[in-house]
Amino acid sequence: MSGDDKRVADMPDPDGEISNGLLRLFTDNGVSLETLRIAIESDSLHVLAVDLLLGPPGDLLSVAQVAEISGIEKGVLVRLWRALGFTDPVDQQPSFHAIDVEASIAFSGLLGSNPADVEVAVQLARVIGSALSRVAEAEILSSIGLKEINRPERRLSNLEVAERFSSYVSQTVPTVPKLLSYVWLRHLHGASKRLLMLRQQGEGVELAQFELTVGFLDLVGFTVLSQQLETEELASLVNHFDEVSHDTVTRFGGRVVKMIGDEVMFVSEDPEAAVEIAMTLQESYSQDREISEIRAGLAHGMVLAKDGDYYGPVVNLASRIVNIATPGSILVSDEVNTKLSDRRSIDSKALQPRFLKDLGYVQLYRLKRSLSK
Repeated sequence: MSGDDKRVADMPDPDGEISNGLLRLFTDNGVSLETLRIAIESDSLHVLAVDLLLGPPGDLLSVAQVAEISGIEKGVLVRLWRALGFTDPVDQQPSFHAIDVEASIAFSGLLGSNPADVEVAVQLARVIGSALSRVAEAEILSSIGLKEINRPERRLSNLEVAERFSSYVSQTVPTVPKLLSYVWLRHLHGASKRLLMLRQQGEGVELAQFELTVGFLDLVGFTVLSQQLETEELASLVNHFDEVSHDTVTRFGGRVVKMIGDEVMFVSEDPEAAVEIAMTLQESYSQDREISEIRAGLAHGMVLAKDGDYYGPVVNLASRIVNIATPGSILVSDEVNTKLSDRRSIDSKALQPRFLKDLGYVQLYRLKRSLSK
């Protein structure tokens, strides 16, 4: 018997329920025999399996110790930690792992002596934390092996949950960082290209401001519908809405800014492409048995880009427009209507000026696909 096999055989498992593969996962990742014994006897191997996501167990450090190692002032380190979306550390309580120290050292490279550098790093941390929190949540809830651990018809035992997580840690986790790095580089390339295009507009142009068409599209009657559906049916509906929206927006060169339950916000440099996105989505959903009617509101102008989102009067206008749109309609601002060049394919009807809260009277247009094109 090899040394590794003997270590596994020494585990207190009188019923032989724990697989050698699970035990080896722990021992290969530096979990001591004593820690394993305690987890087995307390039926908490599943907790130990989850903790392996942060790497091999080791001595924990306090925030002061991490600050000293990384060279980051403790107050700044706490701000970064909070911006990433993590609970504030207790001052003297050891709670930082080796992986946290490595990340802190990486962040120290972004910090200079200029206070503005700290603010940029905190802003970047906030964006990264918000985005990856959603990624992690979606990943866990969509994993075939993990989303079934608490089904009412058969609740898995803690040991079965440990087996599921161990498989996830060993098979899935190693591939995700490469995927995230690839997607990040692709989006970084796209954002850099857009920045260069903006720079070509002339000197003195504020690089955080973009001339864009902003669109909002939402499902009509979603609140009532959500109360009538079972949880899994509702999840399927939302996923379907997300998928069709993302596919259509990106197909026509737009970008999804965010999904807000039953609403999608998107942007496009090209007003005609934005209109095509809205019309295509309207046509797709009108033939879809799962989706109720939709409505859309579009506005065009200068917007402020910050933390992956967009702000300003144009965004507010588009949001107000969709709220007054009738089911199945696409309403656009005067600026969007003016920029439409292909009048043969689109029917545009001027509406009576509408009073919108905080914006006053606004000229709007209802757009439809022309039947005579």
